[in-house]
Amino acid sequence: MIVGIGYLAIGMLLFWVGWNHWRYRKEETISLLEAGILKATGVEPLPPKRLDWLIKHLQAILGFMLGPFFAFLGIIVILSELELL
Repeated sequence: MIVGIGYLAIGMLLFWVGWNHWRYRKEETISLLEAGILKATGVEPLPPKRLDWLIKHLQAILGFMLGPFFAFLGIIVILSELELL
């Protein structure tokens, strides 16, 4: 049961990550860690390159593919533990 809940949580997290990356795909964003480092050093962030945009799209696509897969796997594990399948 705990494994199924874990799969379900991972699936929902991956789908949320995919959604956020897709929603902000055309905007220039940086992570909180990078923002903290840049603020402490007083340096401006570098402009995004083509690889940055490709990775952002890839993360969104993988989140949309793997999120529902893990959520479905979690539901299957939970239902099999409850002997409803």
